[in-house]
Amino acid sequence: MVAKIISARLGTEKVRLEAEFRQYHVKSCVLDNILDDRLAREIYQAFPSESDMKLRKSLRERKYVSANMDRHNTLLKEITFAFQDPTVVRLLAEITGLKSITADSHLYAGGVSLMGGGHFLGPHLDNSHDKDRENYRVLNLLYYVTPDWKEEYGGNLEL
Repeated sequence: MVAKIISARLGTEKVRLEAEFRQYHVKSCVLDNILDDRLAREIYQAFPSESDMKLRKSLRERKYVSANMDRHNTLLKEITFAFQDPTVVRLLAEITGLKSITADSHLYAGGVSLMGGGHFLGPHLDNSHDKDRENYRVLNLLYYVTPDWKEEYGGNLEL
C-alpha cells in the first residue's frame, strides 16, 4: 500500500524532480510530503525508542540507528521497504537517469536513524558499496519523519 502511494507521488512530480536533479552539481532533488500527514504521524509514532536502537557515537556522528526492521513496528518495515519496491526503483531510475539501479535489501549502512538534542552527523562521504562489495552505491534516498518541524529548529541536510 505505501509503495503505491510513494509511486503515485513520484509520478505526479516526475518532470519537476528530473529537472531539479539535473540542475545541481551534487545531484539531488526534494519531494516534501511524499506521504500524507496522517500516515507520516503514524510512522513517527511507530519509531523505536532509543533503548531499542544502537547509539553510534564518534567524532563524526552521534545518533541512534537500527537496520533490524523485524525488531520494530511493522509499519517501519513497510515504509523502509516500500522505497525499494520495483515500481519506486524504476521511477527513481527515470528521475535520476541512472541505469540498472537495484535496491539494497540488506540495508547496508541504512535503516532508521533517530536524532535528538545534541546529536549530529558531520559531513561525510556515504558508503560506496553494498555489504558484499559487489555493487556500488549510486543513490541515497532519505525520508525524514519530522511532523511540525520548523526551519528555525535547524538540523538541515546540507549537500
